[in-house]
Amino acid sequence: MQPATSSTSAGNLLGTVTALVQDTQVDVTRLIYMLYQDVEQQINRADMKAQLTLSTSAVLMAMIVNMGTGVKTPEVADMRWFESMAVLFYLLFIICMCFAFGRAIAAAFPRAVKKSGGENHHPNLYFSGQIALIPGEEYADLFCKQSNDGVKRSVLGQIHSKALVLEAKLHNVRKGMTFLLLALGWWIVARLVLLAGHGSH
Repeated sequence: MQPATSSTSAGNLLGTVTALVQDTQVDVTRLIYMLYQDVEQQINRADMKAQLTLSTSAVLMAMIVNMGTGVKTPEVADMRWFESMAVLFYLLFIICMCFAFGRAIAAAFPRAVKKSGGENHHPNLYFSGQIALIPGEEYADLFCKQSNDGVKRSVLGQIHSKALVLEAKLHNVRKGMTFLLLALGWWIVARLVLLAGHGSH
């Protein structure tokens, strides 16, 4: 009798292994949880990149202030051609740095997207901004009266909202880092122009 039992277990295992994915039931709750956590982690990473952009910009500005501009002529009218070009590149550098700061700050505080006004008859019970507006007992009652489908829809709606926030953050982070690299490039060009100009004179 024992070999038959082993054969049956092996057959069940083989059937499970060879089953098609489309015929396999999916744990929707676990998938929703994984998606929620993934969006949260990506938002945290975007915030870290925004902080890195801000800190790098601050360090770069401090370093440049300590090094000075390298322009030796005090009067603008008396500047030599390479000093005038360096000043122009420094101006472009400052503009790019301002945009880098602005984009990094915007990444930390993204504007709300598709936020409708008016009374919300179906509040999202998973969004802290709306939870805070509902009294504790009323929130508990609303939460407990939800159907399973209602819970899934509320969580998915919150995931969609977080995804919009994430995209806004990533867009600003990418722009901020681009402007930061451009600023660094303009500063390097300005220093090279000054170095070449002073070397030739």
